[in-house]
Amino acid sequence: LAEIKAWMVRNFMKLNESKTELMVIGKSHVLKKCELSVSLQFGSTTILPTECKGDSWKSLGVKFDETLSMERQINSVKKKCSWTMMNLRQIGRYLDENIKLMMVKQLVISKLDYCNSLYMNLPKTRLNKLKSILNGAVRFIYNINDRTTDLVPFYKKSHILPIDQRIFFKICLLTHKTVHGYAPCYLKELVEMDLELNATTNTRSKIEGDHLRLRIPRTANTKVEARRFSNYAPVAWNSLPLTIRCIADTDCFKRMLKNHLYNQF
Repeated sequence: LAEIKAWMVRNFMKLNESKTELMVIGKSHVLKKCELSVSLQFGSTTILPTECKGDSWKSLGVKFDETLSMERQINSVKKKCSWTMMNLRQIGRYLDENIKLMMVKQLVISKLDYCNSLYMNLPKTRLNKLKSILNGAVRFIYNINDRTTDLVPFYKKSHILPIDQRIFFKICLLTHKTVHGYAPCYLKELVEMDLELNATTNTRSKIEGDHLRLRIPRTANTKVEARRFSNYAPVAWNSLPLTIRCIADTDCFKRMLKNHLYNQF
């Protein structure tokens, strides 16, 4: 904290000690069993753990919780999107299909996509809340009242990816920028190239001449470990065809990746 404050002073900024929050994060059963007395001394201010409620535990608009389950953030996004969809339905009869599509992408999908890389490997029961919002938006665009209608053709028609693939897309995009040198250093430190490829052994996972593979770290097979960017990103990146991973131009990569994902559903 002292180093951060010194850096901010050098850059003509101020760090307000009284507004600094302390978050205690851990597994739910650990937090219940252990009574943690944690505090930080920051200058003349003693910082105590902040209660997780309201607008506390919020960073860059993302709401965190004690177990990093992203439950608060997902509920918040769902509430905002539901309110937006309610207002859009009130004026829907005055809008044509193209205007509906534009407004859904700008007002609803933008909220679903914000920091959605934090949702990687979350349980489907949690992501279903966001999936229901996106399904409702697609039904609104094409005036679909029958809830048993297959929405896949309408997703393709509107060029909208489902929730799971939107998260996968974001992770692959961040990894692309990391591999090709466009990402900041703190992301580059999380992944590393696989330099131990055996050129004499061609398997589905290792292809001769594949110089853009990332090394998959050996970790414990737990849900928490699976949600780390350093573990999830290499698996997602290596699953892409080499022809897509070789693309250095970001705009071109996004187009090719999106087309690749559309061909999978």
